[in-house]
Amino acid sequence: DKSSDADISPKPTIFLPSVVEIDLHKAGTHLCILENFFPDVIKVYWEEKYGERILESQEGDTTKTDDTYMKMSWLTVTGESMDKEHRCIVKHENNKGGVDQEILFPAINKGTCI
Repeated sequence: DKSSDADISPKPTIFLPSVVEIDLHKAGTHLCILENFFPDVIKVYWEEKYGERILESQEGDTTKTDDTYMKMSWLTVTGESMDKEHRCIVKHENNKGGVDQEILFPAINKGTCI
């Protein structure tokens, strides 16, 4: 049982694109893993940092782990979008104050590739 004061909002872990992916595919994948949330109803979407348009992204099924849930979502960025910052927006009823969680991903600066 979850105690009523347990924080069961989604805990994000992020992974940034690898140099290899950027070099070989001229694209970068932002990955967000959300863990330890309850209940299982969650909505995840992606936008450019200053954009309003929801971008096409991928997500895995919501999976039960012990007595909480986890979900993965990822966004593959190509072309001019690689110069822009992106945000992963997470809607969950246990987010503090009812505010959507926003996880900022830095621009994939093509200048850093060696």
